[in-house]
Amino acid sequence: MTRGLPRTLARAAAREAGLAPPRPGLKAVTSGQGGAFRTVFTFTGMQVPVTDALAYASQKIFDFADGKVRIKGGTARLQFSVQTARASTINDNAALTWSLGSAAASSATLAGAMVNVLASTGRTLDGAGPAFSSASTADIAAASTLDGTVTPIDLYLNLAFATGTDIDADGTLAVTGTVTLLWENWGDNV
Repeated sequence: MTRGLPRTLARAAAREAGLAPPRPGLKAVTSGQGGAFRTVFTFTGMQVPVTDALAYASQKIFDFADGKVRIKGGTARLQFSVQTARASTINDNAALTWSLGSAAASSATLAGAMVNVLASTGRTLDGAGPAFSSASTADIAAASTLDGTVTPIDLYLNLAFATGTDIDADGTLAVTGTVTLLWENWGDNV
């Protein structure tokens, strides 16, 4: 094997699969070939602003390549931290709901395409001050197909607070942990 060939194959797999948008605190590594992929998202304090008026937020974490995307499964383990003053922004013991979906959050109730990759998962923000909450784990929804033949599919981390009493003013959450996504790209019909 020539030196650098594994790195070249990894870059080719990433181009064939899709790309993570540049974002501090987010790293995505895709491996695989021939349409079958494994993407590991590593979050290291990725910050997501949440406005009080909406009580929900999204962060795009991946752009799939054109084609039908078949989600095969995977796992997620995330922790959340409030980076702003808790007494006046996102409150102690706030009820956070998080999910992965092909659509950005558009409501404090995460549903439909906002949860079509990983179902809505509840987490109480039990950490004090800027400390991370205990880990929240979930399984990726298996055997769902997303049609990206006309417009490529995006993947969003969606966050929402159930009630207005969980957030008093605009705040910032930090996300740490790992999501492992197993998926296939079935190609485009064109």
